[in-house]
Amino acid sequence: MGALTKLTRSMSNFEITICETPFGFTNQFGMLIYQGCAWDLSHLDPFAFQCDLDLGVQSTVLVLFSCHCFTRSFARDARPLIDIPLFEIFDDGREKRVLCPERYQTSRRLLRDLVLSLPTRRIIVADERQPNFMTVETTNALGEPSLYAVFFEVEKDKTRKHRLLLRIQSAYTLDQGLTKRQRQSKKVMLRSILRAAVEGRTIRS
Repeated sequence: MGALTKLTRSMSNFEITICETPFGFTNQFGMLIYQGCAWDLSHLDPFAFQCDLDLGVQSTVLVLFSCHCFTRSFARDARPLIDIPLFEIFDDGREKRVLCPERYQTSRRLLRDLVLSLPTRRIIVADERQPNFMTVETTNALGEPSLYAVFFEVEKDKTRKHRLLLRIQSAYTLDQGLTKRQRQSKKVMLRSILRAAVEGRTIRS
């Protein structure tokens, strides 16, 4: 990405500026073929942005996406394992999962813009022990009412000073809606999450 792009989020007065993606973090998943159809996964390529966390220096945040954004676990597939065709199984060398058309289509329609809107979103503390966080979009790939949840974590990049890693752990439709704990969990803004990661603090739910 050549030119820098500034995205001003007036609701929180927190600005992020899209910047050059670090070398070696491009074309993460490439192209897949599912039932004869090509899946373009370029919307899940990593990207980076800079922001001011009032720490005296600009912080860079590298956003990384997991294969869980377009795959589901074997446990979430209704078929016996023996009935799942090999072409539906995704293997990245670390884990094997089942390609999921619904997750893929919804991620293409919503996920990247949703991540870019995190500075203005109310974010739920999903699990303070991890810690990880979630935000919810109330629509699906067809624009119908639904709960599309995005789970992520933030940590310091051990290889680069002043850089944080924001990992999108998973993104999928919540068929059963929010749990009671999720509904009652503390809400927090992205800027607070990023600053806590820099300072080594845990945000409690």
